[in-house]
Amino acid sequence: MRRTSRLAVPVAAAIVLGALSHHLLGAQSTPIKRTELLRTEIAGMDGKEAHMWVAEIAPGAATGTHRHPTARFVYVMEGSVVLEMEGRPPQTFTAGQGFMERPNTGHNFRNASTREAAKALGFQIASKGQQLQVE
Repeated sequence: MRRTSRLAVPVAAAIVLGALSHHLLGAQSTPIKRTELLRTEIAGMDGKEAHMWVAEIAPGAATGTHRHPTARFVYVMEGSVVLEMEGRPPQTFTAGQGFMERPNTGHNFRNASTREAAKALGFQIASKGQQLQVE
């Protein structure tokens, strides 16, 4: 009869549990992380707010089709992104380039690379309390 150590089963269980939790945690990570940098009222423009943020886009990640009620301005800081806007061919923008997402126009914003992350700076002016994105 083969004898096994009393630690063999708990160690094996810990390894399996660790691998499983690593997989589950990785699956729950956000493909697009948006960090708000600024939200402020605008002097001379009663009832309006400026919003500025940085979006970190994981390799291959996309926003999915959505709309904004106001124009949104985007500057690509790192990597490259693709803007797929209704009625227009997809456009690729690389670090150092900027573009505008038209108001109330369906579009998808995605990382052009499946290997490297991308980073973009966004800016939008909206009415105070107005939703910035409509699904």
